[in-house]
Amino acid sequence: MQRLAMAYQGDLVEVRDRNGQVFRGIADGVNQRRGMFLRTSPLRRIFIPFFLITSIFLLSRRRRGFF
Repeated sequence: MQRLAMAYQGDLVEVRDRNGQVFRGIADGVNQRRGMFLRTSPLRRIFIPFFLITSIFLLSRRRRGFF
């Protein structure tokens, strides 16, 4: 789970937890032992522990070019 969360850092993601809640935001940071931070608005950050996360979906893709 840590590698997946680190790969999506800075991208718009959707995280579902074991309770069925869905959080959408930008993957802002990853604490490799505890969980990840999700920025849901300019002033709000949510911490989600890894043991609660059931899935992470990428909502936007970065365009990478050869420029």
